[in-house]
Amino acid sequence: MRVDGKHVFLTGATGGIGRPLSAVLRSRGAIVTTHDHAEQGDLMEQIDTVCKSLRENTPDILVNLAAINAFDLAEHQNYDALLTLDLLVPMRLCQAVLPAMRNRGHGQIVNIGSMAGLIAPAHQSGYVAAKAGLKGFSDALRREVAANGIAVCHIAPRATHTGMNSAKLGLLHRQTATSEDRPRDVAIRIANAIERNRIDLRIGWPERLLAQINALCPAIMDKILHGNTRTGLNILLSDQQNSRIADIADTGPAPSGTVTRKTIF
Repeated sequence: MRVDGKHVFLTGATGGIGRPLSAVLRSRGAIVTTHDHAEQGDLMEQIDTVCKSLRENTPDILVNLAAINAFDLAEHQNYDALLTLDLLVPMRLCQAVLPAMRNRGHGQIVNIGSMAGLIAPAHQSGYVAAKAGLKGFSDALRREVAANGIAVCHIAPRATHTGMNSAKLGLLHRQTATSEDRPRDVAIRIANAIERNRIDLRIGWPERLLAQINALCPAIMDKILHGNTRTGLNILLSDQQNSRIADIADTGPAPSGTVTRKTIF
């Protein structure tokens, strides 16, 4: 489906991939509408309003890009926020556009997942669960609506050099030599996939191979990722230690007799 003259609704348009993707689509003639967090509020909080708008003015193409990540121990992650924005919001937006797309007999839904959802690295359990769920949802929905002329595309980029992959997660990527693609390069791949009616695009090598290994023999993948898991844990423990030092500096020295325990991995 050529995007020239098509109405595209894009979430996450102010993010690292969203900005160049919006620009690329417009350069190809698309009429791009976005949800602007600054002007329209939090997408999770405004989901009912956004869905109502999409039912009344259904685009030709829906691109679900908005997402958040968390690099932390499982018990410290906000699963409600991660699963809501990364999985439930895209599902709700798909529900909103489906009636009109079915009636028209055409439409396109593009769900941006992640190779993390297929490889499942440690310390990103909430994000992985949401992105794995989005992959499964996309497959099931594609098979349901194919007879209605609606195309569903799932795209899984690997790590991309954006603000979401900075700080501790960026440090992990540097220490483990994880490749990060440039946002504009990913945006172009996404736009090309839309125009070529791809149903599933996985970006990155060896990430595509690792996803296959994880699907066929997860025990082998455990061993492959063992070093990354240890490196990630060391980064998190170092961050926690620095936070404790900062707290002590703010509150003064520990009382006499206090015993500090150090765990060594």
